[in-house]
Amino acid sequence: MNKFRLITVIIIAAAFVPTAKAYMAAKSRIPEISMGIAPIEQRGDEQNFYTLLSNSGRKYESWIKDGNQYLKRTEYEQAIWAYRKAVKLRPASQEARFLLAVAYEKRFLEGLPGDYTDWENLAASEYEAAIEVADHLPARFNLAILKRRQGKFEEARINLEHILLVGKPGDRLVKNASDLLKEIFEQDVRPNSLSMKVSANSEELCRE
Repeated sequence: MNKFRLITVIIIAAAFVPTAKAYMAAKSRIPEISMGIAPIEQRGDEQNFYTLLSNSGRKYESWIKDGNQYLKRTEYEQAIWAYRKAVKLRPASQEARFLLAVAYEKRFLEGLPGDYTDWENLAASEYEAAIEVADHLPARFNLAILKRRQGKFEEARINLEHILLVGKPGDRLVKNASDLLKEIFEQDVRPNSLSMKVSANSEELCRE
């Protein structure tokens, strides 16, 4: 009985081995398909991904430097992007918050048609954040200009009076705050029909 089983196994193995060898030989003759890879400049999404990866390790100072360059060239949306990166790295930085607010406000003052983003209130939020972090006086000055433009004279006055209270006598910012406070007082007490119209570019924002 055992001899019969052994003979059966040998017969089956002898039949299987040639078939397996034939299959392997046929498989080895199938040519491999080589898929060409397009140059990186032709792969936009991938290029953007690798650019994002390379930017992820950049330092705070580098983003601030880029934002300042964009701001100087009046490329406000690029400046906003760079300053947002800086804020993400240092959320409690009065510098980054202030500069982001300036970029927001400059973008608002462009007044591009069809743009419904509330840049002005975004700027106000960042000015307030800079003030909350370290009582940033230039942020108070710019916020006063913004509030004056919105007709919120009381809020503008409070910020300007605070600058006069804690600022250094003779400092340029203190003088500008004093002058602006006088203008706001005169504007606020006039009848509405004679109220001075403040154009978008009539005030020079403080940038430092």
